[in-house]
Amino acid sequence: MSQFKNLHFRLLILSFLLFGTCASPGFGPRGLIFTKTKIGMYGTGETSKRRVTSCAHSILGFISYGDASFEFLKSRSKIQTVTETNWTTFAVLGLYANLCVEISGNE
Repeated sequence: MSQFKNLHFRLLILSFLLFGTCASPGFGPRGLIFTKTKIGMYGTGETSKRRVTSCAHSILGFISYGDASFEFLKSRSKIQTVTETNWTTFAVLGLYANLCVEISGNE
């Protein structure tokens, strides 16, 4: 009976290793079960009047949607000069993942 449980445990670990990153934010540190990180990509230290965020999403690594491009963010917020950029990643069990880009700046 213990041999049977040991086999189940090994199969569970193997499935996490093979399929645990099906949906992935694409970069940065990744957790096997859960990922939530915020990475500062750029900053000038200047104060900013506007801030906007947009995300791209992935489901099982099969379906992806969203627009987190600088052009989209700048057009949505009327930001002309970017003073800060942060990227946030989130993933759960390789089932769902997203990458959000936040920019701050001035007109």
